[in-house]
Order: sequence, then C-alpha cells, then structure tokens
Amino acid sequence: MQNIITITLPFFALIGCGYLAGRKGLLGDEGIKGLNAFVFYFALPCLIFSSLAEKPLADIVNPGFMGAYLSASIAVFVAAAFLSRLLFKTTLGMAALQGQAASVGNVGYLALPLITALLGIDAALPVVLGWLVDLIVLVPLSIALLEIDRHATGVWLDFTRNVVRGVVLNPFVLSIMAGVVYAASGFDLPAPLASFTGLLGKAAGPCALFALGATLASRPLSEGLGEAATMSIFKLFIHPAAMWISMTMIFDIEPLWATAAILTAAAPVAGNVYIVAQSFGVYVLRASSAILISTAMAVLTLSALAAYLVN
Repeated sequence: MQNIITITLPFFALIGCGYLAGRKGLLGDEGIKGLNAFVFYFALPCLIFSSLAEKPLADIVNPGFMGAYLSASIAVFVAAAFLSRLLFKTTLGMAALQGQAASVGNVGYLALPLITALLGIDAALPVVLGWLVDLIVLVPLSIALLEIDRHATGVWLDFTRNVVRGVVLNPFVLSIMAGVVYAASGFDLPAPLASFTGLLGKAAGPCALFALGATLASRPLSEGLGEAATMSIFKLFIHPAAMWISMTMIFDIEPLWATAAILTAAAPVAGNVYIVAQSFGVYVLRASSAILISTAMAVLTLSALAAYLVN
C-alpha cells in the first residue's frame, strides 16, 4: 500500500496545486485555457501516438478486449440512465447525461498518466483503446439521446454530420488513428520524431493534472447534489465492478490489460460530461458537481483499488 501511495499521492497533489492556483487566480481564465489547449492539442496526442506507434499491430487490434470494455460500459450507462429516470424522474436527455457520467471517466487528464506510472508504459495501450470506445461510442450515444429528447427531428442530417465531425477531428482520436497507421507500417520511429513526441508526452501528465485542478476550481458545488452523488457512486464503484466482471469472468482478458481497464473504469467523471451538458443547457450544475465530488473521492477510492489490484 505504501508503494502505491508513493506513486498516487504526487498525482493528486498536482491536482491540488492546480486547484489552489485556480482559486487564487494565479493563472487567470486565459492562462487555464492556454494550459488546457497545450495538453489537449499537443502533449496528450503525442503521448498517445508514441505509446501506439511502435507496438505490434496484433497487440493493438484486440476485439476481445474492446468488446469486454464496451459491454461493461454500456451496461453501466443503461443502468445509470434507467435509475435516473426511476429515482429522479429525469428527461431522456438528463438520463443520458447520468449514463455518460457513470460510464465515461477522466482518462486523458488522470487515468492515462496515473496507470502508466503504476503499471508501466505497456499499460498505456489498453487504456487508450478503452478511451477510444468512450470517444466513438459512449459520448456520441449520449449526444444522440440528448438530440432525440430535444425533438430535433428536422435537423438529423446536420446533427449526424456534427457528431461525426466532432469524433473524427478530436485530437485524441486522430492521434490514436495515426499511431495505429504507423504501427501497421512496421517501421521504427525516426530518432528525432521519437525524441519530439517523447518530450511532449512526458509533459502530458503533470500539465494535465495541474490543468485539471485549475479547471475544477471554477466549478463549485451547486444544486442537485443527490444526482451528482449518484453519478459519482456509479463512476467510482459500479463501473469498475462491472469492468472487473466483464474482464475476468466473462471475457477472460489477460491480467495486465484487465487491471488497466478496471483502473480506467475507476477514474472520476470526465470533463466532457460538463461540456456536453453545457452545449445542450441540461444538467450543467449537476455535471459540474459530479466532476468535483468524484475527483475528490477518487483520491481515496482509486488509490485503494490500485493497492488491491497491483499488490
């Protein structure tokens, strides 16, 4: 346990530093925006690309793992959405956001750097593949249900075009695709390119964690704490439990990949839940509260789960 705390504590301390900087206004809104842009468009894409580019293509193309990951996440999405309708009498769109919050975690800014620190660089591949499932299936599913709830029947063509464009042009999806294509070529990365992506990739972890904390500082707890707490419980407890069942009891995935997937599922609510909520004007304050609550709780829950799985 002590070894795990030695690894995880600095990660959450970085989030805390960013939070304090945000609360004190040391960066300002533009500074936080610039730091997030650096992480989103440069550092994390380079980390993703370099973690895939020199992997054997046979390791990357793993339908069994992706099927196991998707099965667990879809089950949690549906369960959370159904419970939201049952307990809180939410609309379809609100229920969709509950489902997204319960099944899509903060992979890029937290899970990816933390899990690679815990399990080694080989664990980056399953984390990235699971993240791809989130980006191309779960997030578009949530958006589709929100559009249906808004009765946008006359603009389905525009809606579909916008969703596809948003997925295809996402820097993380582009970097995953670029990494897969390069891996398929069978070539080693040229030394200058490897050095360049390596330098930027190493900046991804600390910058992402600091940016996450600074961003959370602008999202205080607000109304709907019951719904926010439900999202957090689903994300931190139900999702990793479902992932454990799927990975170890149903699909029998190899231990390293299964452990990486379970830890990924235990990550707190993703920031894109707030972005989607804000775009539709639905559940905005509750989504913000869920992100803050789950991230604070993850200091204990994710560390404890890592200690159990890794040891």
